[in-house]
Amino acid sequence: MSKNTKADMYVDIVALHSEVTGSCNICTVRLPDQRKLKFIVDCGLFQEEKYQKENYYLPFDSKEIDFALVTHNHIDHIGRIPKLYKDGFEGPTFASTTTSELMSYALNNTAEIFEAALSQNQGKVRRAMQDSSIPVYLSNLMSAPLFDKDDVSLAMDNVYGLEYNRRVKIDPNVSVMFAQNGHLLGASSILVTISYPGQRSINLFFSGDLAKSNMFFDVKAMPKNIYELPVTIIEESTYGTTSNSTIKRVFDDNLIEAVDMHHTFIAPVFALGRTQEILLKIRRLQEAGKLDESIPIFLDGNLAQSYTSYYNHHKKLLREDARNFIPANLTMVHEFSERKALLRKSGAKIILTTSGMGSYGPAQFYLPYYISQPNATIHFCGYTTPNTFGRVLQDTPDGELIDIKGVVVEKKARVLSTNEFSGHAKKEDLIDSITQFPNAKSVLVNHGDTQVKQEYAQTVESTVHPSKGVEILGPDKCVRVGAYGIIKTLPVTDLEFRTFETPEVQEKGRQKQKLFRRKNH
Repeated sequence: MSKNTKADMYVDIVALHSEVTGSCNICTVRLPDQRKLKFIVDCGLFQEEKYQKENYYLPFDSKEIDFALVTHNHIDHIGRIPKLYKDGFEGPTFASTTTSELMSYALNNTAEIFEAALSQNQGKVRRAMQDSSIPVYLSNLMSAPLFDKDDVSLAMDNVYGLEYNRRVKIDPNVSVMFAQNGHLLGASSILVTISYPGQRSINLFFSGDLAKSNMFFDVKAMPKNIYELPVTIIEESTYGTTSNSTIKRVFDDNLIEAVDMHHTFIAPVFALGRTQEILLKIRRLQEAGKLDESIPIFLDGNLAQSYTSYYNHHKKLLREDARNFIPANLTMVHEFSERKALLRKSGAKIILTTSGMGSYGPAQFYLPYYISQPNATIHFCGYTTPNTFGRVLQDTPDGELIDIKGVVVEKKARVLSTNEFSGHAKKEDLIDSITQFPNAKSVLVNHGDTQVKQEYAQTVESTVHPSKGVEILGPDKCVRVGAYGIIKTLPVTDLEFRTFETPEVQEKGRQKQKLFRRKNH
C-alpha cells in the first residue's frame, strides 16, 4: 500500500464555526477514482450575538451532502439540522441511539422559540431588511423563522440511532463508530474510517464535546484495537487553557448559605444534563443532612421537565446510585399563575429555571424580578456567552442600574457562578485523551475561543509532538488530511464554499425589499 500522494485519496476539513457555538465541520472526501463524498459533523446554532446572522445560511449546497453525523444533543451542535433538510439535504443523519431519541425535544422547542421570537422582534426584522449592509437574500431569510415543526419532523424522519462501539458501514467507502463520552447523556466521539482498495485507510476521530466522566453514568471504553489506529484527531479546545486545579466547587456551599439567609435561590439551568445534575446534587445534600427537606424546590421549563422525565423512564442508562435523583419537596411549575405565586412566596426556596444563559424560557420572567431583590441569590451554573442576559447580570457591578427591556432596575441580588458542572474536559484531560492514541498522526484543534485554540494548539505541539503536526480549524482554512495525517492547508477561497443565490432569487429579493421599504416609509 502506498502513502498518500496527490493521486491518492484525502479529506478536506473545514470548521464552519469560528469559536464555541455553531459547530459544523464539513468534510470533502476525494477517492482515487475521483469520486467525491461530502459529509458534515454537527450542524449547530450560533449563540454568540456577533454570529447570529450566520444562522440563516449554510455556506454550502445542502443537496450535495451525502450524510450527517451528530455528536450530541446540544442546540449549538444540532440546531441547524432542520434547516439542512429545509435547504434540500436528503441524506441520513446518524447519532447515538440516545441522542437520536432526544433530538426531537430540543429541535421542537427551538422551533417554538423561533416562532415566538419573530413575533416579539418585528423591529429587529424591519431593521435587518432595511440594513443595506445585509445581503438581500439574508434579510429575506431573517423575515421568517429559521425552521418550523414541519422541518423538524422531516429531519427526524431521517435520523438513525447507532449503538456505541459498533463499526457500521454507511457508504461503500465509509464506516463510522460512535464512542461514548461523559459530556452528556447520549454524547459521542465519532471515528470515521475512509477506505479504498489498495489504499491505507484514513481514520478521523472527532472528539465532540468531551468529558471523561459523568455523574449519571460510567463511560464505556472503546475496543482496544481502536486506540492503535493511525488517526487524525479533531479535538475540542473549549477549556484547553484551564487546569483542573483551578476549578472551585462552590455550588453546595453557596446554596446552603443562601438557604440559611432565607434567600430565594434561583439557578438558571441548561435543560439537558445540567438540570438533572443539580437535582441530583440537591438530593445528595438532603440525604447528607446538609439541606432541610422542608425547603421547597421548583423546576420551571417544559424542556427541562421533559428531559427529566426521560431520565426517569430510562434508568437503565444511569448508574445505580444516580437513578433516584429527584429531591424531596420538588414541584414542577407549568402555569404562568404558578410563577406569579412564587414571586409572592416568602422564605427560603429554590427555583431551577431554563434557560442556562438567562435569555430564554422562564428565566426571562424570574431574573428581571429577582435581580432587584436583596434577599435573592442568582447562581449561574455554566458558561454564558457575551451579551446574553446572564453575562450582563454577572458583569454589572452591585448597586448599578440595569436596563431590562426599557425598565431600569438596581442590581441588589447576589449574583454568583460556577464552572464546576462543565461537561468539557480541561487541559490535562484533553491532552490525556490524545495520548491514548499512540499512533496519532495529527491533531486539528476545534471548537474554542480564538486565543484558547491558539494556546492549546501550542500545548499539544510541545507536549504530544504529533508526527504530522497540529493545525487550528476555522472557516478561513481547509486542512487536507490523508492516512498519515496532515498533507497541507489551503485557503477556503480555493474550494467550493459559497453561498447559493441564483440571479432569479436575487431579483425577487430586491423587489421584495423595495416593496417592504415603500410600505414602511
